[in-house]
Amino acid sequence: MPITSYGFLLIFLPITLLLYWRIRHKLLILGGTGLLFYALGSLIFLPLLLGLSLATYQLARWRRTGLGIILNLAALILFKYLNFGLDSLNQVTQALGIPLLLPFLELALPLGISFFVFKHIGYLVDIRANRYPAVTNPLLFVTYSAFFPQISAGPMSMGDDTLRQLATLPDRIDTQQAVQGILSISIGLMKKILIADQLNQALQAGLFSGDSSGLVWAWTSVGMFALQLYFDFSAYTDMALGVGMLFGVRLPANFNNPYLATNPADFWQRWHMSLSTWFRTYLFSPLSRSLLQRWGTIRAPAAQYAANFVTMGLVGLWHGAGWGFVLWGLYHGLLLNAYAWGKRRRIILENRVVLVFLVLIGWALFLSPDLNFAARLFANLFGVAGIGSVADFIYDPLALLTAVAALMLTLAGTVEAANMPNLKRPAYAFALGVLVMLCLMHLGSAAQFIYVQF
Repeated sequence: MPITSYGFLLIFLPITLLLYWRIRHKLLILGGTGLLFYALGSLIFLPLLLGLSLATYQLARWRRTGLGIILNLAALILFKYLNFGLDSLNQVTQALGIPLLLPFLELALPLGISFFVFKHIGYLVDIRANRYPAVTNPLLFVTYSAFFPQISAGPMSMGDDTLRQLATLPDRIDTQQAVQGILSISIGLMKKILIADQLNQALQAGLFSGDSSGLVWAWTSVGMFALQLYFDFSAYTDMALGVGMLFGVRLPANFNNPYLATNPADFWQRWHMSLSTWFRTYLFSPLSRSLLQRWGTIRAPAAQYAANFVTMGLVGLWHGAGWGFVLWGLYHGLLLNAYAWGKRRRIILENRVVLVFLVLIGWALFLSPDLNFAARLFANLFGVAGIGSVADFIYDPLALLTAVAALMLTLAGTVEAANMPNLKRPAYAFALGVLVMLCLMHLGSAAQFIYVQF
């Protein structure tokens, strides 16, 4: 059940809130509604979510954290990456002339598997490192694993923070927090319906139709995709954070105006912040320390560069089973290493315009469904197919107006819900109310959030 549906906003969420604040057993309500929410969206995989959650809980208590990590990774590989690996292997064998064709498994992708598996792994690593004691209440851990505001597309919270909040749920709702929650949901809804989905319609008609070409078409397409992805994902984050606030749970922020960053490291401290924190905590830091111990301090830069490449390659792979995602991750690893190299030599490599250009090159890899599409897109980006005309792509004035408005909001740094104008002014409150009503009228046509597929 999408969080931008009538069923969620007008039925599921109000009923859950009513029960939650009226019944003493709040954890039971959150755990039960989390599983119900998952069942409504992916009933066939509910046993997978529940089974992995309970197995992770028990293995952590038995201090069998290694087995728990392997179990969660095996599930992720089976459902998300196995066919990608088989397809890549088939291509290699065909190129070598080996008569071997491995069959694919017809498996659907479980809702939110990349998010709850990584939550499990982070928790198990924390328990192994004795950062906090293992949870002794299975309901608490299942609730953490299946917390419905974030089960579909994050943000990816850390166990020590969210588990502590779920273990000490408030008896009363804080008025200010409730207002912030409603505002955050409203802002997210507007960003999704009024901006992200409008850009998506234009992209589907212009970028993926295969009828257009040229330098103008390519750069316009990639630029609009960059805005659509940002508004779409930050919209989900705003709504997830807002729903969490209504239950007295504060989830981690995911964005801080990433297109205002001045260097690659700054960008990843602003974009998908919860995922960046996870990879930095559980992969980059231990990997770089391990390489430093093996290679010695004299090769400290090499250790950092290698850790960056591995981490960002896996960040790309986390997003999807495709070489476009992997190349996108490695590309950002290259940018991070170039910045680190220049910083060591006191070479100033910070420029907002240059960074946006480099990030857009990366999005061209990210959005490409296959390498053939990427090759065609890059040929157009660098003018191989000529200049072209913007009319080949922007055939709808509304799409152009939406893109301009999105760009202005982005450059002004007012995209995140926390940065929106103070609603104590009647004019802002009235305008927000009108826009929210307009969004509610168009909920039925809302597209799926992009990051739900990851």
